[in-house]
Amino acid sequence: MRWLSGWRGRLALWLVFLALHAWLAVLLWAGPLQPFNDVTVIYRDWVADGLRANEWVGVQLPFVYPPLALLPMVAAAAFGISATAFGWTWLALVALLDAGAVLVLTQTGSASSRRRGTIAAWWWLAFLLALGPVALGRLEAVTAPMAIMGVRLLVGRPAIAGALLAAAAWVKIWPAAILAAAVVALRRRSAVLAGALLASLVVVGVDLVLGGGGQLVSFLAGQEDRGLQVESLLAGPWLIAAAFGAPGVQVVWNAGINTFEIAGPGTEVAGALSTPLLVVISVLLLALGGLAVARRRASLDVLVPLALGMVAAFVATNKVGSPQFAAWLAAPVVLAILVGARSRRGGQQRRLAVVGLVLALLTQCVYPFWYNAVLSAWTPVVLVLELRNLLWLGLLGWAGLQLARRPARSHQDAVLDRLHA
Repeated sequence: MRWLSGWRGRLALWLVFLALHAWLAVLLWAGPLQPFNDVTVIYRDWVADGLRANEWVGVQLPFVYPPLALLPMVAAAAFGISATAFGWTWLALVALLDAGAVLVLTQTGSASSRRRGTIAAWWWLAFLLALGPVALGRLEAVTAPMAIMGVRLLVGRPAIAGALLAAAAWVKIWPAAILAAAVVALRRRSAVLAGALLASLVVVGVDLVLGGGGQLVSFLAGQEDRGLQVESLLAGPWLIAAAFGAPGVQVVWNAGINTFEIAGPGTEVAGALSTPLLVVISVLLLALGGLAVARRRASLDVLVPLALGMVAAFVATNKVGSPQFAAWLAAPVVLAILVGARSRRGGQQRRLAVVGLVLALLTQCVYPFWYNAVLSAWTPVVLVLELRNLLWLGLLGWAGLQLARRPARSHQDAVLDRLHA
């Protein structure tokens, strides 16, 4: 693996980076089901309406996302508001963020740390290829590289890492799961918190200056009235029932939020339980993580399963379950790769990397290529989707078991804890 850190390895990495982004751009513009529509229609309409009426979602108007999500959308209009200009500018901004993540992975830390980061960067490019066009055509294209940079810097630059993760959470809430895991697991949690609080104060302060105080947390209420999206884990039992012809269960179109949902007996109850279920599972995971730290488990040994488990919980209990949620997995798996290379359980981290690629590939099979078959509840494709969902549940279960176990603390763990936590 020594060639990875040489000039040939770096050249190969960047050539693959460029080729990959070009291929995903082709799929976005010309692929099935127009997977770029969220950017070129929905995001662009929000910006166009704001420019026309000077009333902005997240500021004067309610928003389905945290207020900082508006920033990359506005930036994408820098060279025009036409669909073509907006879309290509979005892709350029995403490519710059992805390039920044690759640079942070491969160019920070010691020589051995850079080698681990290079392995993680190669894995991430493979993950993007496996996930497909949705990896660049949603807000996750902004938050995923920010979160990857954040987990890379958690050990050496915890304040910067906390600021990056908090800023990403103000774009889309899921990086808060990794931030919470870091606060529980790391000894330098005060630095992580300081960075997160500073970034949050800047975001909130700017929003208040712009007059957005009334809509600052409108995104929290925006999810309450929606049903179970057809791809979500919670919708799985009803989608399987529909695939096997159960009466009274069907896929319906919710025109108000432009999404397909599952309707049938009990779906409203399941949707109402999603948030309480998230709270219970998250509190349980954080408690297990805190207990593991109290038992003097190595910080990094706790951080990996806790971050992974928190992200998996955010997906498993979510009423939405959109295909781009698979991108959330990249940051905790990158963290596992970075830690696993110096861990007694490196084999486990390699298996997590493989599971992550399989999960991403199954997601791309479902969306965009076989999504119409999902909507018609065609049994083979429904089973593919539910296999993907079972992998999410498996990751959540694995994380919980890793946090609950009580191994003997080795001398190696103690040394790593002192050096890196």
